[in-house]
Amino acid sequence: MKLSRLIAASVIAGVMVLAQAAAISPAYADVHDVACNYDHVTFNACLNFQNVDAGTMNAHVGLDAFMPERYAQEIVSYGAGVRASLWGVANGHEQFIADLTIMPGWPAAGPDGLGAELSADVTIDDLNVNIHGDDEAFAIVSYFDYHTGSTKEFRTGTVHADFALLGGGGGCLLACQ
Repeated sequence: MKLSRLIAASVIAGVMVLAQAAAISPAYADVHDVACNYDHVTFNACLNFQNVDAGTMNAHVGLDAFMPERYAQEIVSYGAGVRASLWGVANGHEQFIADLTIMPGWPAAGPDGLGAELSADVTIDDLNVNIHGDDEAFAIVSYFDYHTGSTKEFRTGTVHADFALLGGGGGCLLACQ
């Protein structure tokens, strides 16, 4: 009985180590998955895409910046200056795709801090930055913290997809690999 418990404990420990290693690795996601980047302490920034029509997708970015509610409310009251931009990676170089617009009701302060959601409709052609192969897309989201007089900037996780296949008339509306 003791041997089986020892083996079970070893298996559980191994699974936990693998799970932690997976959480530490870069956040990569398929086109409809949520791609998040976070530091476990101060922020969580996520990007995902939803189909609008055959040639357009909606990029959606969410930011949770963890801080005291009152501090966040003061940032919101001052204007917050929340912005986000969508970027692609082509041949190792970052390429601007589009600016996102703050969604109604955001930014907002809550018990966990500052939250914001932004979105933009983007054509498949604009997302297809790598003409031959896998595309990468991420967003940079920021807000102005008037307490410190500085802009706080965060990068989302990275979405991977071949956007050419999504808009190529082949009927592929999910991530094609």
